[in-house]
Amino acid sequence: MRTIKIEKYKPGQEEMISKLIKRVYDEYISMDYCDEGNKFFNDWIQPAKIAERQIIQTNIWIAFKDSILVGMIEIRDNKFISLLFVDKIYQGQGIAKGLFNESLKEIIKREPDLKKFYVHASPYSIPIYKKMGFVETDIMCEENGIKYLPMEITIKK
Repeated sequence: MRTIKIEKYKPGQEEMISKLIKRVYDEYISMDYCDEGNKFFNDWIQPAKIAERQIIQTNIWIAFKDSILVGMIEIRDNKFISLLFVDKIYQGQGIAKGLFNESLKEIIKREPDLKKFYVHASPYSIPIYKKMGFVETDIMCEENGIKYLPMEITIKK
């Protein structure tokens, strides 16, 4: 069995990234959100919006098993997980943690004094982030129809 390969986003990959996110989101997350939240999220993951966010600084890392995209992470402001998705059949294999750790290596180069990393975890993803070491910092919130739990992790260098 081949290992998972993690690499930085390259222009032209936004279509497959968007499809992966949409597939996982529709199966595990969309039911927790109202129409407003689903519309907001689906707009955020449009291929053109993904590509646009990468123009100033590439902040997406993607995971491949052979030539199949199996996961992705997008970081915002060098300290905030914006998107983290792993394909259904590859969940539970450490891919999310691998994506986070790989992105963190570059983020620390950019921000050597970084002490904390943050995420607004969807209800589905809370146990995943807890397993990765994130802790709750507030109660469940909602913004633009999106429910989330603010969480953080202390960076150990």
